[in-house]
Amino acid sequence: MFTEETPRACGEDGTSDPDGYMILVIDPATGHGDCFGPYATAAAAQEQAFWRRLEYDVADLPDVLIGVVPWHAEGDGPSR
Repeated sequence: MFTEETPRACGEDGTSDPDGYMILVIDPATGHGDCFGPYATAAAAQEQAFWRRLEYDVADLPDVLIGVVPWHAEGDGPSR
């Protein structure tokens, strides 16, 4: 939990003008994670995250964590 004294990595609201938003999926049972996106708006990412959550619930995997996080593009593609 953030308090007033906690420094924010991406600015006051946690976004710092993101280039888009990603859906982050983490399975605590296996330790695996994945991300999907980017999406142009937070609303678009949240809508897709809702459907992903529904898919995992139907598959009886309620412990899988799903969240929407800001994405900051760096350069033309993935770092190598």
